[in-house]
Amino acid sequence: FNPRYTFNNFVVGTTNQVIYAAARSAAEQPGARFNPLFIYGGVGLGKTHLLHAIGNHMWEVFKGKKKIVYVTSETFANDFIDTLRTGKEKGTLEFRKKYRQADVLMVDDIQFLSNKKAVQEEFFHTFNDLFQAGKQIITASDRPPREIAELEERLRSRLGSGFVQDIQKPDYETRVMIINKKIELENYQFEENVVPLLAEKLEKYNIREIEGVLNKLDLYAKLHGKFVVDTAVATEVLANSHELELSVGRVISQDKILDAVCTKFGIKRDELIGKKRNKELVEPRQISIYLMWKKLNIPLTAISKIFNRDHTTAIHARDKIIEQIKTDEQMKELIDELEEMIVN
Repeated sequence: FNPRYTFNNFVVGTTNQVIYAAARSAAEQPGARFNPLFIYGGVGLGKTHLLHAIGNHMWEVFKGKKKIVYVTSETFANDFIDTLRTGKEKGTLEFRKKYRQADVLMVDDIQFLSNKKAVQEEFFHTFNDLFQAGKQIITASDRPPREIAELEERLRSRLGSGFVQDIQKPDYETRVMIINKKIELENYQFEENVVPLLAEKLEKYNIREIEGVLNKLDLYAKLHGKFVVDTAVATEVLANSHELELSVGRVISQDKILDAVCTKFGIKRDELIGKKRNKELVEPRQISIYLMWKKLNIPLTAISKIFNRDHTTAIHARDKIIEQIKTDEQMKELIDELEEMIVN
């Protein structure tokens, strides 16, 4: 586990305080109240940090007396595939000993089990064995279980059977705390009045991106003979940095997706999100839902409200486009073109 990823270094704000409390409880009393625990949210918001914090805490508290297994879903799948390739009973036993004898199993990026039926089958049985034995199971994903495409229903049900909680992008107050914490940890020198300026300007950024900006500001100041990042340095970098200048453009918005689809299909926005179910509107609407799901990192429940539809309609639209892209080259090219339009 990464020693930098601890509960002490995790900045708690209004957008993540619930999942922090649940993770802390699972770390202190594994297999008790929050089991299974499912953490979801967009890229760079702290899911992996929390998993490592749980592992670090358990290692410190239980002094090696508990077997803690942390893997990505890709590692789990590769381990299982390697076992199948060997075709040996010993390999299968070793695989199951590794995973099914764990006291705590944490699997990151669980969404990548999509469309891997044999791996899902093995994970399902691993999950059942551990859960029935009262062992702690923690999984993380970029979306809730009900929105992971091509996942067996029984596994989806297992993943969602415990405590499911998201991490949202930090609000202004949390961004201030994150910036101050990063400055403290890295021993950066920032003028006090720069922090609120950055917290305001970096509204669209996730935690990882905010940290990247702070690194850049520190380096820029030192390259120009300054050991303190002052307002002048921050303003200059914010104004002239191509990356930051395009922050609003780089962060794809709901409006950009709707505008691109309307332009491509020659329809009006009120038609696209309206109640009419004309044939010429159904496909653009489904494509818009798919693009919002893919690009915005927001739940389908939120997307369905944009189009005044129910949640199941949004799921159907998303899944239909996913399947079409696999077999219809024309649809794939259309999606690629629209993604290019959205960015530019």
